[in-house]
Amino acid sequence: MMNEVINFEEAVEVLKTSKPTLYRWMADGRVKGFKVGRAWRFYRDDLQHFLESGDTEQQAHLRSLRQAIAFYSGRLRARGVKEAT
Repeated sequence: MMNEVINFEEAVEVLKTSKPTLYRWMADGRVKGFKVGRAWRFYRDDLQHFLESGDTEQQAHLRSLRQAIAFYSGRLRARGVKEAT
């Protein structure tokens, strides 16, 4: 069976998100799309896999926070500050 191609507005509905968020996910490489002329298109299966992966906005924020914590923890350790227990 051929994978259905949908437009940008339909992708927003499938993902239950906003247009700016979809653009951000595309810029981050988390959602794959392609252009036909000036219009974005998406494979429905790719969007479904994205939803099933659990790679939502909340997961992205948690990932960013973990990276920040690791970075600053390393900086503090380098300065001799011990972690609180």
